[in-house]
Amino acid sequence: MLGLYLQAAIKKAKPFSLADAQSLQRAPVLWENLLPNNKRYQKYCELVGWTQSDTLHPLYWQARSLPLQLKLITGAHSPFAMLGLIHLSNRVTDYTECRPDIPCELIVRFGQIFQHRRGYAFEVVVTASQRGIPVYSAVGTYLARMPHSATGLADWLEDETAIPEEGSELTPLSASGALIRRYARISGDYNPIHLSQLTAKLFGFKRAIAHGMWTAACVISDLQQSQRLAGQKIEVLFKRPLFLPGKANAVVEQTAGNEHTFAVMADGRANEKSVYLIGRLTD
Repeated sequence: MLGLYLQAAIKKAKPFSLADAQSLQRAPVLWENLLPNNKRYQKYCELVGWTQSDTLHPLYWQARSLPLQLKLITGAHSPFAMLGLIHLSNRVTDYTECRPDIPCELIVRFGQIFQHRRGYAFEVVVTASQRGIPVYSAVGTYLARMPHSATGLADWLEDETAIPEEGSELTPLSASGALIRRYARISGDYNPIHLSQLTAKLFGFKRAIAHGMWTAACVISDLQQSQRLAGQKIEVLFKRPLFLPGKANAVVEQTAGNEHTFAVMADGRANEKSVYLIGRLTD
């Protein structure tokens, strides 16, 4: 996978029109049949602190789909380059019937494309089925920083989820380089920005950074112990990178109805400059 990332890094973005953007939604999908690998899943659970043996972690298939997403983004139909790509958000809408002990058919495809002030925001849709039954659905949104060539696209509207101000504290996070490299092996996400200071610098980062999906998965694991997730929609907005080695605090606050908002931030008062990610659980 590291070789695929290095090949992807030299791919250049190419201009495209509104028609080209719309055609991406009709481009061929990528498919993979993942066989059960309980040992791999148990290692994932250890890395993100998941202790529920009777429920699959809601972000596991999202993590396992990353290599397939990479192939989609770097494929011939894609106008986007991996270099400088930013993960804006992830939302998971269906995961209640997932099981780690039977084969899972994963499908990835492009979703909507939006005009962003810094380029284009595009969706990658991940769906999964087991024994012919849909069991998983998620959408990741990425920012491709590139000159505008397509006009007529809808504007990207950033979610305005509020930062929790008086939330309950969750377990603090501590990310080391060794731990994140272990996560890279389990998830298949060998993006060089996560592996070492040297490879991160090649891509514009002063130090290696933690996977956003690892950070989010740790928070979800903590929330599961108190909230007992049972199909709530999960949305995560990535704000800034957590450099390695790094520590962060996490909080959760119940808002309207049964909705919960959570955040991961640096020490001190929560503000836009200190927050690594914001998320929410909704029915």
